[in-house]
Amino acid sequence: MSKVVNSSVTEKELIEGWEKIGIKKGDIVFVHSSLSSFGYVEGGAITVIESLKKIILEKGILAMPSFPAFIGGEYGIAKNEIVFDVRISPTSMGKIPDTFWRLEDVKRSLHPTHSIAVWGKEKDWLIKDHERCICSCGKDTPFYKMCQEKNSKILLIGVTHSSNTTLHTIEDCNGAPTRSVEIFYPKVIDYKGSIITVPIHPHLPGLMRRYNIMDRICKENKIQNEIMIGNALCKLIDAYKLYKIGSELIQKDPLFLIDKEYYATL
Repeated sequence: MSKVVNSSVTEKELIEGWEKIGIKKGDIVFVHSSLSSFGYVEGGAITVIESLKKIILEKGILAMPSFPAFIGGEYGIAKNEIVFDVRISPTSMGKIPDTFWRLEDVKRSLHPTHSIAVWGKEKDWLIKDHERCICSCGKDTPFYKMCQEKNSKILLIGVTHSSNTTLHTIEDCNGAPTRSVEIFYPKVIDYKGSIITVPIHPHLPGLMRRYNIMDRICKENKIQNEIMIGNALCKLIDAYKLYKIGSELIQKDPLFLIDKEYYATL
């Protein structure tokens, strides 16, 4: 059982923790997070953000999901029940990413369901043409680009692999039958205020996954480090190696990450 720490978490403790877990200058770090998992952080979400920026510096890239609040899942967006405005639409991905995307030096990708927010010198490279990718997490998306870089890492702060969007990328790029064959045409409002149409194949609704099996696989392959910071269990995964390992698993069994036991009971 994890030890519960009652004292508050400081920026200094965060920086020491990130360095100990293996984050380095120049890294690409994609963060999934729960601010409340720490217990209490002095300064709140912005302290967590700044602590990461101070390690990777501008030569690196800090990225977070800034997906809009889903109404009826991806299909709600796909059917134009909401329109994603990159300038003002909040994200439902937690306090840290919702604080992050609003910062002046951060940009969001123009994707209606899986927009990401990015900071760093190469942020424009990472988000470029995301709106041209018919699969939100597939080939040539920011998620895919990160997986091709050897200094790319996924940081899970107080959350599990069930929140790891990169596992969608592994499925989307290796033939897993997890997407709609139908094309939808949701709208996005860009930074100029123009309305653009973004064709997408959304993920199938209600498709139960077993993404948490990757926790064991990552540990067995020694590509995941862990540390407790405050009350939060933080996990750092080598994204480049995760993509390679996950791709082999999906190519052998396209349903590897699907919860087969659940569907056997239907």
